[in-house]
Amino acid sequence: MGKYSVPMSVYHKENPDFFRQSVESMLNQTVMPDEIVVVKDGPLTDSLEMVINDFVEQHPDILKVVSIEKNVGLGVALNVGLQHCRNELVARMDTDDVSVPERCEKQLRAFYDNPELAVFGGAIAEFTQSIEDVIGIRPVPTCDSAIKRLIKRRCPFNHQFTAKKTATYLETYI
Repeated sequence: MGKYSVPMSVYHKENPDFFRQSVESMLNQTVMPDEIVVVKDGPLTDSLEMVINDFVEQHPDILKVVSIEKNVGLGVALNVGLQHCRNELVARMDTDDVSVPERCEKQLRAFYDNPELAVFGGAIAEFTQSIEDVIGIRPVPTCDSAIKRLIKRRCPFNHQFTAKKTATYLETYI
């Protein structure tokens, strides 16, 4: 199956344990990413730096780190990350997201089965301190007309798998 990138932005207020778990969930995919681009959005805590250094040491061929001197915010930092992604397909992740092991395999398969596809997402389970403590499910619309209705109020996609050009647009304008 094809290659894909995972851009992630991290800033000083992130929880290092959640960040570690998030990256591990990407490294444990049934189809592993070709690269994970971690954008350091401004100066980080020592704990966050240690997490990044651990992953770079363990996976130097997968982890790419990009530093931004001053905190610029999530949207701008992710667009910087996208510029450093070498693959056209990207899987969107926050530093407190945890993906099920077959997430990317299923999403990649959808892209290869339908070459016209630009964005592919799905419902997510939300939790507090533990992934076993699900507090809700955030569904998303699945047909074109429902997506177009919701896009007027909020982004109709939950951390989607996208073609890089589409991802830049979504993160910047929605």
